Amino acid sequence: MNKIIVEQDVLVLQEEDAVLDIRPNKLDLTVKGRVYCGIQDFTNKELHIQLEENSHLIIEFLISIENSKNKITISNGENAKLDLHYACTYKGENELIVDSILATSHNENRILIRAVEEEGTLIVKATGSIEHDTKDNVYLEDIKALTNYNYSIKVMPDLIVKTDSVMATHNATISPVDTEELFYLESKGLDKTHATSLIKEGFLKGIVENEELKTGEVK
Repeated sequence: MNKIIVEQDVLVLQEEDAVLDIRPNKLDLTVKGRVYCGIQDFTNKELHIQLEENSHLIIEFLISIENSKNKITISNGENAKLDLHYACTYKGENELIVDSILATSHNENRILIRAVEEEGTLIVKATGSIEHDTKDNVYLEDIKALTNYNYSIKVMPDLIVKTDSVMATHNATISPVDTEELFYLESKGLDKTHATSLIKEGFLKGIVENEELKTGEVK
């Protein structure tokens, strides 16, 4: 898999698998055909994704953020698919905004967000807008977070559905590290710190499909 250093604020990808090193603070990304993007650094950035007709984008973030405000907006052409997997650890004060606009028909957008607190706060604002006169759209938001330090995470979902022909779902779960999982790993001889670290790592990487992005071994 190739690594692409993005220096400009406009990028078009067509039938490509790549890990992106995004340098500008704002990027307009146009997707044609089937595209996979891995993102390993995304701090204080704004990304606008335009899915062309009949395209399919798989985009996966595996990042650490600290005092960062990130925004992702998505616009779909007809019969387009999006699988967005955003996995992060966070410190300090952070905000993530995800806006998805379905103004055409026969689309599938699946947005999965996983966050692990490392002594900080995170606000997630997720908006899905399904417009009038569209049909056969599928929209899923699934947000899960682990928090252990008595700081805070706020999830602010907003589904705006203007048509009857849609399947729209939002899920949000915020919880500490599972005590049963922790007990099991400790019973195998791991100390609490190591066991907790393994649980967090598995929680984040569980939604990242590409092995090269998981390991950082990008050619």
